[in-house]
Amino acid sequence: MQEKRKPQYDIIILGASGFTGKYVVREALKFLNSPPSPLTTLALAGRNPTKLAQALQWAAQPNPPPPIPLLTADTTDPSSLLGLCSQTKLILNCVGPFGLLGEHVVAACVNSGCNYLDICGEAEFMERMEVKYHEKAMETGSLVISACAFLSVPVELGLMFNVRQWKDHAAPNRIESYLSLESDKRLVLNFGTYESTVMGVANAQKSQELMQSRSKKLRPVVRTSSGSFS
Repeated sequence: MQEKRKPQYDIIILGASGFTGKYVVREALKFLNSPPSPLTTLALAGRNPTKLAQALQWAAQPNPPPPIPLLTADTTDPSSLLGLCSQTKLILNCVGPFGLLGEHVVAACVNSGCNYLDICGEAEFMERMEVKYHEKAMETGSLVISACAFLSVPVELGLMFNVRQWKDHAAPNRIESYLSLESDKRLVLNFGTYESTVMGVANAQKSQELMQSRSKKLRPVVRTSSGSFS
């Protein structure tokens, strides 16, 4: 385990000026300095300070933006990412497609002992990061968690609900979920989401191979009142 760090911020939101990042900032502001939330220090990071300031102003409406630090960093510049990691307990990464832009962020967090969280829905990226960085993360004490967004969280909530309905040892070996969208307005797909979707389809076979090659010990165990399964 590395020497304990003394970070300045609870969370740094990386990619805060992006399409999804702005909404993440808006939600984070609801919890900033609002007991019982433990979030007391927050910073935003990205390539363009001007766009970060605009995103913060948008997220804070109708109130004036709070004095939150705006930090410059680039997902293609490992040194700038290590600089972010030295200042925070957790990097919340909103920069995709993760298959192209995410690994440097994971590597910086794992190597520095900083915790990592993202909104990724790209299975191949998540499997590859776990295979590649699991041992180092264990060594440095870095917690790496992906799939904390719309594509994954509703599915997990549905799974957790249904798990509670199953009898002991009756869990299925495969679960599929479906999403139906209805709107009176024209649905528009963000380009970053489109890129991630295309990459996910293109790398589906590789994702399956990585999943099958992983050691059983890397799989999480879901515990419920009626038992557990992995």
